[in-house]
Amino acid sequence: MTNMNKLSKHIIIAIITITTIAGCIYAGNVERNDAVLSGMSMEKYQYIHDRIGGRASSSDVVKEYLRNQGFYDSKDY
Repeated sequence: MTNMNKLSKHIIIAIITITTIAGCIYAGNVERNDAVLSGMSMEKYQYIHDRIGGRASSSDVVKEYLRNQGFYDSKDY
């Protein structure tokens, strides 16, 4: 019986650890996206959004911007 309790305890610890790590990764991505978007003009955001498609999310815009940052920073909006 104590083996089951130890096993359950280890499983719960593993689940909590995985959830915490996933939460930190998600929070880091949100923080990075916010930092990039706050430094971007609305015109630049709209240009990138329209260029990659009308259904693009803010994360998609950030990914595209970071992939081609030199190009987007060199344009006048």
